[in-house]
Amino acid sequence: PWPPPSRKMRTVAFSAILLAFAAPAACFSVSGGLLKLQKPSSHASVRGLSGFGRGPSMLVGPQLGKEAKTIVKAVPPAANWEEWAEKDPAYLATPGAPRYASSDWIFNIITFFGSPIFWRVFSHLIGNTIAAITVYLAYAFWFPALKTFCAGLTTVPHALTGGALGLLLVFRTNAAYDRFWEARKLWGALVNTVRDCARMAHVHLTGLERDHFLACLGCFPAVLLQHLQKLEPVYRPKLYSKTQLAAVAGALGPTDMELLWKARNRPFALIKMMTALLRKNAIDVDAVSKRYGGGPKGEGIDTFKAHVIQAAQLNEREVADKTLTEFCNQMGACERIVKSIVPTSYSRHTSRLLSIWTLTLPLVLVHSLQAMMVPAVIIVCWCLFVIEEVGHVIEDPFNIH
Repeated sequence: PWPPPSRKMRTVAFSAILLAFAAPAACFSVSGGLLKLQKPSSHASVRGLSGFGRGPSMLVGPQLGKEAKTIVKAVPPAANWEEWAEKDPAYLATPGAPRYASSDWIFNIITFFGSPIFWRVFSHLIGNTIAAITVYLAYAFWFPALKTFCAGLTTVPHALTGGALGLLLVFRTNAAYDRFWEARKLWGALVNTVRDCARMAHVHLTGLERDHFLACLGCFPAVLLQHLQKLEPVYRPKLYSKTQLAAVAGALGPTDMELLWKARNRPFALIKMMTALLRKNAIDVDAVSKRYGGGPKGEGIDTFKAHVIQAAQLNEREVADKTLTEFCNQMGACERIVKSIVPTSYSRHTSRLLSIWTLTLPLVLVHSLQAMMVPAVIIVCWCLFVIEEVGHVIEDPFNIH
């Protein structure tokens, strides 16, 4: 059988357990042969983590040494939040995107003809309006026999096919919205990766290498967005918008701009430039030695410290490579959205069915509605055409105007 633990062993074990729970919360010192837990700091974070907010001190261990020495330094005093709350911060809160409100209905009615969606379906709407007016004139004045023909028509075929048409339009719009939401999630992930990469650069890079790396990093979102957009004579006649130019102006030097403009894939060229900067920082012996307190060529760094530096360098390179790989993955996913479309056969079938359905609608309504058939057909066509066009617009989320 195992011999029973001695009193000293029990005391050491008990002290180790208490140290494990108390170490994050306060500071310790060896005094009088005993490890003494000093009075906890008044810092709110310490009180919240430790719970040792009562009592002046407590004895937690046996004799660990003959000389007293501080193990953990005390934390700084708590900040006065009431005083800081009276000062203006750098920003109040994260600005949210403008959202639709119920009170906007008046503005929406006033700006009806200023809607880009309306003008995108205008030609289709004009065609159906001319067809409806022609049917009414032929029914009322030109061809009397058309009255007998229209009187025998029924709205049942349109009622039966209307459900199928609605399903096609809804599916088309949902498929386009999925692409839009996926692009929004990818861009949010890209913003997070940029922030993480900037944090890494401030910690592991110094001097001109850090400034150069941050300049390339700051240009990456604007260059990627331009890479995903296309030129149009009305909505986007220039390669870069004013907002994009403001983001990249003065960031890169002439040599970087020449390399960027000659590249067949500008965002990927920026990723390669950032990778080269990280590699240069990792293999520059003098820079690494200086960063860790050594002299030229690693002078003044012993073997143990060299192994620690090597481990830190390897970890930095691994984290940096993973972060830049995330850029490549996010860029590829965005390019996939731009280069792949909703199947053309599906869009064409929906358009053909919608056109036939709306062009034959005046024939089945003119007998019952007479002249009121024309505005009724215009309103119905406008509703259906706009639903279809919304799906077309958000299908390409990086080129929404």
